[in-house]
This record gives sequence, C-alpha cells and structure tokens, in this order.
Amino acid sequence: MLLLPERLKEYSDDLAAHLAEGRFKEAKEVLPHLSHTRLAAVLTNAPKIVVLPFLEYVGGSHAALTIAEFPEEFAAHLLEDTQSKTALEWLAHIPPEKSVDILSHMTQEKRESLVSALPKQAAENILALSIYEENTVGAEMSLDYIAVSEDQSVSEVMEAVKSLPSPLTRTGYLYVVDDKKRLRGVLSLRELLAGKSKQKVSAIMNEDIFAARVFDNPVEIAERIRSRHLKMMPVVTKTNVLVGVMTAEAALELLSYELAEDLAGIGAGVSDESFFTPARKSVRMRLPWMVINVFLCLAAVSIIARFEDTIAQAAILAAFLPLITGMGGNVGIQALSVSIRSIALGEARMHDYWRALRKEFAVGLAQGVALGYLFGIIAYMMEGNIILGLVAGTALGINVLVAGVFGGTLPFLIKRFGKDPALLTGPILMTITDITGVSIYLGLCTIFLFGIV
Repeated sequence: MLLLPERLKEYSDDLAAHLAEGRFKEAKEVLPHLSHTRLAAVLTNAPKIVVLPFLEYVGGSHAALTIAEFPEEFAAHLLEDTQSKTALEWLAHIPPEKSVDILSHMTQEKRESLVSALPKQAAENILALSIYEENTVGAEMSLDYIAVSEDQSVSEVMEAVKSLPSPLTRTGYLYVVDDKKRLRGVLSLRELLAGKSKQKVSAIMNEDIFAARVFDNPVEIAERIRSRHLKMMPVVTKTNVLVGVMTAEAALELLSYELAEDLAGIGAGVSDESFFTPARKSVRMRLPWMVINVFLCLAAVSIIARFEDTIAQAAILAAFLPLITGMGGNVGIQALSVSIRSIALGEARMHDYWRALRKEFAVGLAQGVALGYLFGIIAYMMEGNIILGLVAGTALGINVLVAGVFGGTLPFLIKRFGKDPALLTGPILMTITDITGVSIYLGLCTIFLFGIV
C-alpha cells in the first residue's frame, strides 16, 4: 500500500483527534501507519495529560523508541513522572546514545538510580558512552555495528551474520579487527558473499578506510559523512581500537541541529534553550545578549545625536530612518542565513571567502539599485521633493549593498578566528547596518539640506 504524504497527514490528524478525546484503543490502531518520529511529533503537540497514559497503554519497545524521538528534556520529564519499573523497561529499549542524552537532563541521584537498576548490558552501554564529553564524536556515536576477526573465514562470518538482528545487517558493513580490537579494514556484505568460503576476511577486506577519533569534532565528521555519501563511519580510540560508529542518520540529525542552532544565534538567540527550558533559566540565557545589544545600539544613537541640527531643520528626515536601517538589516540577515547554512552543512570552507564576497557584492548592488530606486520614488511621491527622494533612495541603496556584503562575509571572518559565527554575526551585523544607514542618510541630508528644507 502506498503511503503518500497526504495520507500520512490524515493518519497523524486521526491520531491527534483520538488522543484529544482519550480514545486510546482507536489511537493505537493508527500506530502501524506512522514512524516513531512522526508519532513523537504528534504526541509532543497533544494534550500533556494524555501523553504518558497513552505511552503506558502502548508499552514495550514501541513506546520506548517513540520517547527516543522526543526532545531530550521532554523525554526526561516523562521518565521522571512514570513509575520506575516502566521507566527502566523503556530505557532498556532506547538506544544507549539517546539514553545518555535523556539522562543528562535528570538529577544525578535519579540518573544513577535508574542506570544501576538497568540490565547489565544496557547499563554498561550507557556508562561506556557517558564517559565522553559533549561535542565529541564519542558522545554521538552508536554501539550498533558488526565487528569480525581478521582471522575468521568467509564461511564463519556468514554463519555469524545469519544469527544477527536484521537492523545490524541492514547497515551493509562489517568492520575487521585484530585480536586487540584494533580496526584493520572494512568489508561489505556484497563483498563477503562474493568471497570464497575458506578465504580469510583479511584477504578480501578494504584497508583504505575513513575513521574518526572519539574526541574529534562531531560536526566535522558529520560533514565528512554527508559529503562522501557514507552510510556510517567507524570511531576509534588513539590506539585505533574500534569502539563505535557514527551513522548517516546521526550525522544528518547533528547537522540539522547545528543549522538550527546557527540560525537561532543570528538574532542573538541561545541555541541551548528549548521550549521546555524553565522561564528563570531562559531569562539568564537571553538577558546578557540583550544587554550587549543595548550598548551596540548606542553607537547608532550617538551618530543620530550628532545630526540633531539637521533633523531639527527638516523633521521629516527622521521618518525615513527606520526603513533605511530596517531594510539594511533584512538584506543582511538574508545573506547571513545563506552563509551560515553553507558553513554549517559543509558546503563552504574558509577559502570560499572571496567567492562569497564577489557574489554578495553583485547581489547587493542589484538589490541596492532596485530598492533604492523604488524607495526614492516613494519618498518623492510622499513629500514632493526630488532632492529628498534622491537622498533617501541613495542612502537605502548603499546600505543594502553594505549589509549584503557584510552579511555574506562576516561568518567566514568570525569562523577564521575560531568563534561561533552565529552568536556574533547577528548583533554585529545589525549594528553595522544601523551605523552605515544612519551615517550615509543623515550625512547626505546635511550636504543637500538646502534642497530639502
């Protein structure tokens, strides 16, 4: 049966309606048609009073894998609110890399009590991943991979593969290790099937293999997985011991989060904040950036104050200031978003700075001419003064050009200095567009004041 997008939306809507009215039996009947990700999205928007009871009604691995797709803080709250026995059952089915992230949002006492009560293998997996610091490949890797000894024969490996769970075999890769679990090569299932039964896997494995270190930057590794179209990449220690893999799914998820964080930071937002962050903590995270913005904006205010005499002689000049600075900011944010997205997804590197500069100059010039001409006509029609129209249009056009160039190139410059381009470019860009817009506009108005008054 084909599941077209509109049909999936119907199933999602049906599920939401059943949940809103407390019809758990009917809601459960819809579940086979929806992925865990889509189910989590529906439950996240459902009345909170029905989410936990419904998951308990569904039970088992289905509920657990759905919880794994929730925002981490939300999942942690659910596990804390449910009975310990049920929470342990769910944690045992949640992938360990997801469990570590969810448990990090609980108190240390609650976290330790849950982990200590888990089955031995599940607890060991969680503890093995929790030793790695945040923002390392080790913290993002998966423990689900197939490793075989280099001394095994093709027939022995094929027999072992037959007994493995299907999710593992769907990866398509087998990693070959020595007796100390050091990575020696990689082998695809297709190559394994083509090999002779008595051949050792070391004879048919590929020794040229990309691998990541546990303490590498996960975003850089995710970009490499995406750019090389890999299904997964092995993760090794300093001594080349194989300890996990980063999958393509994890890489894409990480890149999407990175992009979301970068875009959140454009307006001096805080990427670590979520919908479930307590209000008091949100204030502590946001307020410092707003205080910084106040002082940055004072630069534009001081420039306006210097042109007080000009504004006093023609008060209408002040009416056009918000549009000139605002349009510059809007154009700058457009260019800024494209550059940050390209950097976050690995589409652009530091050496692409001059290419970005040339492109944004051309785009900014075209937009500046078009918008400046349009605004000049509007200003002339409003005031019937051709000099004012020319001055306003010229100021807007120049500010749009400057905003586009700075917006498109600032992320490269800030990245070069090892800083986060998203958290700094937003406030800096807005200050630049305000200062240039005000300076150019009021400066021209002062020069041509004789034709405006």
